[in-house]
Amino acid sequence: MKKIYFGNLVLLVLLSAISVRAEFFSNKKVDVTVAPDGSGDVKTVNEAVAKVPENNKKRFVIAIKKGVYDEQIRIPANKPYVSLIGESAENTKLTFNISNKIAGSTSAAYAFYVAGHDFYAENITFENSFGQGSQAVAVLTEADRLIFKNCRFLGWQDTLYAKNGRQYFDNCYIEGHVDFIFGQAAAVFENCMIHSKGDGYIAAPMRFAADEPSGYVFVNAKLTGENTQKGVFLGRPWRAFGRTVFLNTEMGAHVRPEGWNNWGKAENEKTAYFAEYNSKGAGAKMNERVKWMRQLSKEEARQFEPENFLKGKDGWNPKTASEKWQETTKPDFKPVSWSDVNKQQQLWYQTDEAARIADQVVLYQKESGGWEKNIDMVAMLAQTEKDALLKSKSGGETTIDNGATYTQIAYLAKVITGSLAKTTPPNNFPKYKEAFNRGLDFLFAAQYENGGYPQFFPLRKGYYTHITFNDNAMINVLKLMREIAKKKEDFLFVDEERRLKAEKAVEKAMPLILKTQVEVGGKKTVWAAQYDEATLKPAPARKFEPVSLTAGESIGIVRFLMYDSKPSQAAIDTIESAIAWYRANKIEGIRWDTKGKEHAVVKDKNALPIWARFYEIETMKPIFIGRDAVIKYDVMEIEAERRNGYAWYVSEPNELLEKDYPKWKEKVGKSAGNKNR
Repeated sequence: MKKIYFGNLVLLVLLSAISVRAEFFSNKKVDVTVAPDGSGDVKTVNEAVAKVPENNKKRFVIAIKKGVYDEQIRIPANKPYVSLIGESAENTKLTFNISNKIAGSTSAAYAFYVAGHDFYAENITFENSFGQGSQAVAVLTEADRLIFKNCRFLGWQDTLYAKNGRQYFDNCYIEGHVDFIFGQAAAVFENCMIHSKGDGYIAAPMRFAADEPSGYVFVNAKLTGENTQKGVFLGRPWRAFGRTVFLNTEMGAHVRPEGWNNWGKAENEKTAYFAEYNSKGAGAKMNERVKWMRQLSKEEARQFEPENFLKGKDGWNPKTASEKWQETTKPDFKPVSWSDVNKQQQLWYQTDEAARIADQVVLYQKESGGWEKNIDMVAMLAQTEKDALLKSKSGGETTIDNGATYTQIAYLAKVITGSLAKTTPPNNFPKYKEAFNRGLDFLFAAQYENGGYPQFFPLRKGYYTHITFNDNAMINVLKLMREIAKKKEDFLFVDEERRLKAEKAVEKAMPLILKTQVEVGGKKTVWAAQYDEATLKPAPARKFEPVSLTAGESIGIVRFLMYDSKPSQAAIDTIESAIAWYRANKIEGIRWDTKGKEHAVVKDKNALPIWARFYEIETMKPIFIGRDAVIKYDVMEIEAERRNGYAWYVSEPNELLEKDYPKWKEKVGKSAGNKNR
C-alpha cells in the first residue's frame, strides 16, 4: 500500500509543483526566495524569516527552491501572515535532528515551529530526523488560522504537535509511530494520508473541559500502516476530555478492531469524545469498537466539517477566506504570553508546555539568583539560543523592576505544585525547586534591614538603590512573601526555614510602609514612587521622574495593607488617610482618551472620576514631565512621545473607593472607626 501511495504522491506533487512554480515563482509577488545554491536572495529559511517585518500587517511570501535545509526554524508570534511555498513536497525538505532528551521537553524538541497567526505552507516536507527512542517533533503549531497544503510531516514519535489555535491540513501526508498527531488545537485533516510506521496510536488530543472547541477531525482520510503486528489505535485522550473524529475515512487492516484506547484510565471513557462516521475499509469493524465511542449520524457529522468546526467566533473558513479578510479580522486564539503566564487554570501547569516555559525560566536565571527585566520568557527558544544563555549566567543586572524575579518565582511555584500533583513528578522537577529556592534567597538578601527593597540587586550606583514602590515592585515582592508565609496552595512545598524568612520579610516591611506615607501640613496623604534608602525621604529617579506623590502605585500599597483582617490602629489610620486623600484629589468632568494615535484630555461631564498618576507634594497639583525634566501642569504641554507612551491618568482608585474600601470596613468592623471619613 505504501508503494502505491508514494507513486500517487509523486504524481500529485509534480502537478502541484508546476502550479506553484507558475503562480508563486513567476506571477505572484515573492518577497524572498531561498535557494541553497545561492541563486535566490538568501541560502537558508531562517535568513528569509529574519527578513519578515515584526508585527507585519500584510502577507509575506517566502519561496523555497528545491533542496534539503538542515536548520531549526521558528516563525515567532510577532511575524504573522507568512507563506512558505516550496517547489514540491518531494524535493523541498526542511529537516532538523532534535529530541526531548536533548531539548528537555517535547515542546522544545521541534524542527519547525509556528506561532505567527495566518501562516500558510504549501509543497514542503517537514522532518525531524531524530528517529526512534524519544519524542521528536517535526512541526509544532500554536497559532490561529494556519493552513498546510500538499505537505509531508515525517517523524516517529510525536511527529505533529498541533498544539493550539485552529489549523487546516489539506492533502497532506503525516507519518509516525506513537501519538504522532497530538495537542490541543482545533484541527481538520482533509484528504490526508495518515501512515503508521509501527504499532501505536495515531491521535493524542488534549482538552481540559467538554465545552472546549478543540479536537482533531479527519475528513475523507486514508489510514495506512507498516510493521503493525499488534495493530494501531485511532487515538487516546492525552487529557480526560480529548476529542477526535473520523469522517468518511478509509481504514487499513492495521487499525485495531476496538479502535480506541482510554490511556489506561477507565474514567476517561466518561469524558473523552471519540467518534466515527461512515468509516470504511478492513479496519472499520464498527461492531467490535469500544462501547464508549460514538457512531455519528449524518446530521451529527456535519458539525465537524471544516467550515463548521473551524469557524470560531470570527467565521473563518480555510477554503474561502481571502487575504484581505485575514488581514482585517483579528484571530480568535493567542498563545500564552508572559503577562498572563501566572493566570492559567491549574491543570495547565502540569502540561509539557508549562514545563517548557519553566525550563526557559531556569535558563534565564542569573548566578545571583535573580532575573533581568523586560524579557519574554514564554517566547520559544531555538537550541542555539539556549546554548548561548548557558554561557551568559554571570552577566546582566538582576532586578524587581517591571515584574522581574518575583514573577519568575511565582511561576516556578505553580509548575512545582503542578508537578507534585502528578503521580510521578517529571525528571526536571528538582531543577525547578532549586531555581525557586535560589530566587527566593535572592529576595531575602536584597531586603534592607529597614524592610525596604532596592530596584536592583546586587546594588548598582544611582537611583537603583532607592526603596522602590514604582511599578508596584516592592509591594509585589511582599505579596509573594505573604503568600509563602501563609502557606498558600502554590507554596505548600516551601521548606519551613524559608517560610519563616518570608514571614519575617513582611514583618520588617510593615513599619516602613506606614512610616513612608507622606505627610503634608500635618496630614497624611499617599506614597511617593521611591525613597532614599538611608533617610527614607521621597527621592527622584530618572530626570523625568521627580519627587512626587503617586496615585497609581499607592493603590497597591493600600490594598496590601487592607489584607490584614486584624490591623493595628496605626495601619487603620494609614488606610483611612489614604482613602481621604483619594476622595479629596479626584478629577471630575474629563476623561483620558487613549483610543487614537494622539492621547488627550477630553471634557466629559459623564465620565467617571480619574486621578493623575503624579501629584506635586507641596500643592497637590497633577504634574506631567517630558524628557526635558521640566514639570508641566498640563499633559498636552509635554512631547508626543512621552504623552502617548505613558499612563498619565488612572481610574483604578474608583474600584478602591467603591469596592475594596467598603469590604475592608466590613471586615475590620468597628475597630476601624470613622476617622478621616
